[in-house]
This record gives sequence, C-alpha cells and structure tokens, in this order.
Amino acid sequence: MTIRDTQSDHSTVVFPQPPPSVFQSTPSHLSGITATSPSSPSPATIQPPNGFPIHPEAPPPSYTSHNFNFSDIGSSAPIRYIGSLIQEGDDDEQIEQVEHFKYTQDLERKLTVTSVIGLGFSVMGVPFGLSSTLWISLMDGANVTILYGWLLVGILSLCVVLSLCEIISKYPTAGGVYHFSAILSNEKYSKVSSWYTGWFLLIGNWTYAISIMFGGAQFILSIFGLKDVYVYKEDKILVLIVFFAILLFAGFVNFVFSKHLEKINKMCILWTIYTVLAIDFLLIFFAKRTNSIKEILTTFDNTRSGWPDPLAFIIGLQSPSFTITGYGMLFSITDEVKNPERNMPKGAISAIVMATITGIIFIIPILTILPELKLLLDDTPNIMPIDLVFKLATESYIVSFLMALLMIGTVLFQSIGSLTTASRSTYALARDGGLPKSHLFTEVNSIKQYTIPRNALLLSMAVCGTLSFLSLISQTAFNAFMGAAVISLALANGIPIFCLMLNKRRKLRGAPFKLYKIGWVINGISVIWVISSIFILCMPPVIKHLSWKSMNFSVVVFVLFIGIASLQYVTWGRNSFVGPQLDTDYFELNNLESAARKNLDQFVVGDEEEDELEEKGDIGEVIKGGSIGGGSIQVSRRNEYIPLEGNSNRIDSDRESVVDVHQRIRGSLHIKRELTEDDESSGLSTRSSSNDEDDNNNDDYEHVI
Repeated sequence: MTIRDTQSDHSTVVFPQPPPSVFQSTPSHLSGITATSPSSPSPATIQPPNGFPIHPEAPPPSYTSHNFNFSDIGSSAPIRYIGSLIQEGDDDEQIEQVEHFKYTQDLERKLTVTSVIGLGFSVMGVPFGLSSTLWISLMDGANVTILYGWLLVGILSLCVVLSLCEIISKYPTAGGVYHFSAILSNEKYSKVSSWYTGWFLLIGNWTYAISIMFGGAQFILSIFGLKDVYVYKEDKILVLIVFFAILLFAGFVNFVFSKHLEKINKMCILWTIYTVLAIDFLLIFFAKRTNSIKEILTTFDNTRSGWPDPLAFIIGLQSPSFTITGYGMLFSITDEVKNPERNMPKGAISAIVMATITGIIFIIPILTILPELKLLLDDTPNIMPIDLVFKLATESYIVSFLMALLMIGTVLFQSIGSLTTASRSTYALARDGGLPKSHLFTEVNSIKQYTIPRNALLLSMAVCGTLSFLSLISQTAFNAFMGAAVISLALANGIPIFCLMLNKRRKLRGAPFKLYKIGWVINGISVIWVISSIFILCMPPVIKHLSWKSMNFSVVVFVLFIGIASLQYVTWGRNSFVGPQLDTDYFELNNLESAARKNLDQFVVGDEEEDELEEKGDIGEVIKGGSIGGGSIQVSRRNEYIPLEGNSNRIDSDRESVVDVHQRIRGSLHIKRELTEDDESSGLSTRSSSNDEDDNNNDDYEHVI
C-alpha cells in the first residue's frame, strides 16, 4: 500500500483497492484516488459515480443457503429441511441492513438470549397457564382437545413468532409490534395503525398481567379448599387481598432486584422445567389408577358444552390461546437486549418451541391419571380442576399441596415477567407521545446501579390495582376484561404481519433473519390464525344453559377498548403522538465508516512483523512502499509522531471528510515521516516529535495514512 505523488507537487492519498462488494458507488471527490494491491502489478484507478458508498459487505449468514426444491422433502429429515428453509438472508440479499432509531439509549443493554427465553417462559407460564384454564378444554372435548389443541396452537403460534422475529431483526425496537405497524403500513395510515396497535398492546399487557395475578390468587386459595369445606376462592375480598400481595411482590422484585433480571429469568427456566418434571413424577408415582394409551389419545367428551363436536374442539382452543399468547409481550424488552437484531429472534423462537414441548410433557402425565370428568366438573365445581386432579390421583393432601407449591412458584415468576413487559410497553408508548403527560413516564431511574423506567412501572401497577376492583362489582365483567386482553394482544401481533404482506414483504430486505421461500406461507398462516383466534376468544365455552352470567362479553369490552383509543386519538393523540423515530442518516455515515475501517485494517502490523522489527532493532522501519510527499508511513512505539498537518502533508478539503471518518474510528491519527533519498537530496527535513497523550500504552501501534 502506497501513498505517493502522482501528477502534482502535493501528495495524493492512495487506498488499497477494496473488494467489489465493499463499494457499490464512491463519492466524486474520491475520483482521483489511485489504488494498488500487493497482488496487483500496477495500480488500478477507481472511477466511481457520484454518491456515497451504499453498504459494507455483509458477514456470511450463519445458516447454509438453500434453494427450494420439493425433492428435498423426501431426501432430508423434516427438522433439517425446515431449518434449511429458514435463512438469515436470501441468496440475492447478502447485504444486511438493520434499521436504527433516534432514541437515546436510556436503558442498559445487559440481557442475553437466555434472558429472553426465561422471560418468555415466565410470561407464558406453561404449567399454571394450562392448569388455570384446564376446565375449558375439559368442557369442550377433554383429552383430544387438551392434547391436540395444545399442539395445534403451539405450531400456529410459532408461525406468528417467526413472522414477528423476521420483522424485529430488521427493526429492533422496544416499541415492538406498534412500531412495526407504523413502518410497514402505507404512509397515509402509518400513524393511525401505529396508534391503535400500540394501545392494543398496552391494554393487553396491563390486563394480561391482571389475569395472571388474579388467577394466581384464586389458585392459591383453591388449594385450601381441598382440606376445608369453606370455598376460599369464592371469597371476593380474600381473593383481592391475595391479588394485591402478588402485585406488590412482583413490583418489589422489579424495583429492587432489577439488576438481577438476567438471573431471575434464567431461574424461571429451571424452575418451570423442574416443576413440570417433578409434578409428572409425583403424579405417576402416587397415582392409584392410570388410563390406557387409547383413552389418553382418543377420548373426546363434549356432553357438557352444548356445541357441535367440531366447534367444541375449536372453542376448546381458548385454553392454550390464553397461555401462549404472551409471546407478543417479549419484544418490549428489546432496548435492554444485547445485539437485539439477532438475540431477540433466537430468544423468542426458542421460548415458544420450548414452551410447546414443555406443555406436551406436562399434559401427557395429567391425561394418564385424569379422573372421571364427573368428579372434576360436576361434584366440586368451585375448586379448580387441577387441584382436584392432584388430590384424586394421589389421594394425599400433602403431596397435592407440594405440587401446588411448585405451581405457585411459576405464578410468581409469571407475575414478575408480565409486570416487567407491561412497564416497558408503557415506557415505549410514552416515549412516542402515546400517553397523556408522556414526559412523566419516560423518566428512567437508577435503582442499585441499574436503570429502570420507574414511573412507567408505577403506572402499570396502579392500572392493575385499579382494574382489579372490578371483580367486586361483577365477576362476569371482570372475566370479560381478561378475555379482551388476549384479543388485544392477538390483534396487536397480527396487524404488522398483515401490513407486511400488503407491501409484499419489500421492507424486510436486508434483515439478518429471513424466512426465505416460506415467508409468504408463514405470514399467511399467522394472519389467518390471528383472525380465527379472535373469533374463538369471543365465544362462550359452554352454551348449554347459557345465561347472562355465563355469557362471554369479551367482544363488548374489546369494542370499548377501541372506543377509548379512538377518543384519545381524536382529542389529543393525533397531535402528540409521533410514532417510531427512524434514524435515516445512520446508513450514510455507517457505510462510509465501514468502508474506511476496511481500508485502515490493512495497515495493521501482525505479531510476526512486530517480532522481526524487534529483532532488527529498528522499530521505525518503513512500511513497505508507503510514502507521503516524499515521506513514509511509519509504525512506532516511541512518542515521536508528526500530526497530520503541514504543507507537505496537506490534504484538500474534499478528502478531509474521509480522514475525519478514519480519525473517529482509529482515534487521533499521527504519522512519523522517514526521509527518503529524494528528501535528503532536496534538503527536506521534516522529522519532528510530539508527545502522545497515552504514554502508558507504549506497546500499542499507531496506524497512519
């Protein structure tokens, strides 16, 4: 690599010729740059058009490229086949381009993939989620609905997660689905779609957290009903007291132990897995009777629901839907995850897959020892079926209580996780002006050396506490609010995927994670499932002897949510809400820096070269062929450097922008000139010295143009 005088008396900067993929276009002010490569016999002149470099060369994808061929289905294992289709980039899209946003990084990026998986586990809370809604599946088909319904919803939910992960790898933001809606929508409707999606997400987060904690309170009190005649879970005041105890505990952990969120999420994974395994072992070991394999896999009992058999199975999907829908809340923590464009997809996909598998492992032993439905649903309707399953299967209150304690642990983890995601969703929406007095809820505070959105967390707790009092007025209305929560989350997840399909998936070009050829299929399945799940969640599980008390009013509450969001948008939202703030200037600067960084990396002196210089005793040896205006590029351990200034080393103003980029990357640049024979003959002597500010780092090399 040389820097030499070509046509004039002043020096000209010469770069090594980069690979063709580095620069797709080059600024006009660099058109005079001449490049030589160590392997090239002569310098090559770059003749670029006007414009800036487009993108740096992307790193190779971590998955093997694969061209779709139907013959692969028969020639490879299913898992290998699916894995080969899901790519991090299409063959014709080798350049990654992750969008950046103009938000200040107030929250610390400390969470890893494991933490994302753990938070997903805690929000979905598989053991408790299945247990608290078990009665729905028992009413609408029993074994067949429980087992195959869970498997079906798990697969469909995986499609939704894959679609969302593809988007977040391109747009990693804590705004999650409501930011996706704004970016992927038609510009005319961008703000409106983002507003409604954001409010659906926020309402869903708040009410989902309430349903977890309220259901946990009922479950805890239901345990004591196994020993005592008094039905504790029907005591509204007592349930509310336990609810507030769980709420305060979850809030306390989020406040005081926020810096340990990574460890808490990891602990949740272990607790959930070991809880499932422990319950399975205790049930099988202490069970007095077991069902046959045929009964486990084929029993379908729809005598209590009143729905036709096919519809009963579909309505029974409410149970797994209530449990798994929490995956959409995960993306609210994106601002706290390291390398979110890669770690969020990995974590979210792993969480939904592991949750589905964990659910199957939990369900099969339950069905193996499942007592008669008459004992679970008819004789003691005021006690949760899962508590009765424990008691009737083991015939031991102590063993049943022990298994229930393990379940309480999952309730607490689920409460902590749901409050974490709710507070982050509140913070993100307030940051975009989506809440009244938004500036209050965007403040972050350092609690024991970890920053958290304190006011957003307090608001989430206040909303949860206030809405819980609705249970004192009407249990039916309260249940409707909880059903509307899942509908809101489902719709919030579906809107950006639908918008993605409307723009023909064009805005995902350059995403690090891609669904390759099956993207359209998975997106289509996701949208169909979201629409279907909304219909399912609006139906009453039982229509036999249907009354106003047993009616499902979720759709009414959901319409109320839409009305509230619309009123707020008309009154003040359309003036204060700004939507996601994309950093459109990022790529122009980043691409220039990346190109400059690639050139500067070629100045690095390797360890072997360093050893040779030390053996020769000439640390100031000139790098091969380098010269500026008769001088030479040098690498020196001494503090003898000449700043990049002076007439002989002057670079015109157009080229100074490139040097500035280099300086930002490598720090303050210095050169040490060694006189060549031409310099000595002309009497030119420009050697001087300047003290380096970093005197303690004498073993580092300075690389200079």
